Amino acid sequence: MIELRSKEQMRNAIRRAYQLRPFVRVRGFRWYEVMSSNNDSVYTVHFYKRGRQRLGECNCKAGERGLICYHMAGAAAVHMGIASMRRAA
Repeated sequence: MIELRSKEQMRNAIRRAYQLRPFVRVRGFRWYEVMSSNNDSVYTVHFYKRGRQRLGECNCKAGERGLICYHMAGAAAVHMGIASMRRAA
């Protein structure tokens, strides 16, 4: 699991996701599938909360090494939108 706290890592992942614009499919709340940049693989992204900690995991190579990847950044953008709509409802 990766703690989502490094601003620099997250900034780089967001920049990469913005460039590649990965397709994100919602599988459930905090559970997403994200298409790879060359559309040959689908990666699973999960988000968790433990107290004030925000955690995430992705089964891509970067995620397995504990790095925040663009798959997580793309899924996080969708997740924040969904969470915002739920709060407003």
